[in-house]
Amino acid sequence: MRFLITSDVHGRLDLLEEVINKHHDIDYHLNAGDMVISPLRYERHHIITVKGNNDYGVDLPYVRILDLGGIKIMLTHGHLEYVKFGYDRLKLKAKIEGVNLVIFGHTHERYLLEEQNILFINPGALGDRERSYAIYDNGQVAFYKG
Repeated sequence: MRFLITSDVHGRLDLLEEVINKHHDIDYHLNAGDMVISPLRYERHHIITVKGNNDYGVDLPYVRILDLGGIKIMLTHGHLEYVKFGYDRLKLKAKIEGVNLVIFGHTHERYLLEEQNILFINPGALGDRERSYAIYDNGQVAFYKG
């Protein structure tokens, strides 16, 4: 399985589409919230996303539990797990849900950790000056500048 992972686009549809156009060989595009773009503008790209703390007026779940190709994934923005203050709540929720992979955002900082057979990925923020995103490719993670 190959996933394009983005988060915290913050209205930068131009940057999002630029990244999407670079990666045609993915199976899924997962976004960890704070798109701050009308779903009508990105729905054609078939992005699986969640609601972030800045996604006002959109009808999206705050957390999704997905099974994609046998990989159980928790997709969340992270603000409800208070990730800016540590990862304990996020880790506990991942264990309770029994997931293999956690994708989150909110901090605007890249993060990669494998703990107790759970892989935690924060791709950074695409809409920030760092313009960061990630590719998950069969267990391997690479970070890119957008």
